[in-house]
Amino acid sequence: MKRLLKGQRGITLVELLVAIPIVALVVTAATGAVFQVLNSTRANSYMIAYREVQWAGYWVNHDALQAQNVTDTWEGPSDRGFPLTLTWTDWSDDEYRITYTLEDMPSSDLKYLQRQVWVNSTPTATTTVARYIYVDADPSKATNCVWYEDEKVLTFTVKAQMGQQTATRTYEIKPRPLS
Repeated sequence: MKRLLKGQRGITLVELLVAIPIVALVVTAATGAVFQVLNSTRANSYMIAYREVQWAGYWVNHDALQAQNVTDTWEGPSDRGFPLTLTWTDWSDDEYRITYTLEDMPSSDLKYLQRQVWVNSTPTATTTVARYIYVDADPSKATNCVWYEDEKVLTFTVKAQMGQQTATRTYEIKPRPLS
C-alpha cells in the first residue's frame, strides 16, 4: 500500500494558481453566453410585439386616411370602439367599407385585429393585420379606438404583448375632408 501512495503527489501551489484563473475564464464565458441568450429572447419578444403594433397602426392609418365616414361603437369602456367601420367612395364610384374587429386568439387572453373589406356591399377579403393584441378591463391601458366627431380625429391606441414584453403606440388620424 505504501508503494502505491509513494508515487502520488498533491497539487502544487503553482498548479492551483494556474488552474483558478482558467476556471474563472470558463465560468465567465458561460455566464456571459447565458445572459446573451436571455437578453436576445427578451429583445426578440419586444420586437415581435413592436412589429404587431406597427402593422395595426399601418392598416388602420391607411384606411382611415381614405375614409369619408368613420363609425365606431364607443358606448363605454367595455367595447373599446370596436368594431370600427371606415367607408369611402373611390374615383370609379366603388364603395369601400372596412371593418376592424378584435377576435379571440386560441388559448390566450390576447386578440387578433381582423380587417374585413367590402366593395360595393360584397365581402372581398378578411385578413388578420395584427396578433397578440392586449385587451384590459381598463381601456386606457389597452387597445382602443375613439372617433372624436367635433375634431374629426380618430385616436387609435394599440398595445401588443409577447411573453412579458409589451409595445404600445397611439395614432391620431385625421381622415381626408369631404369634397
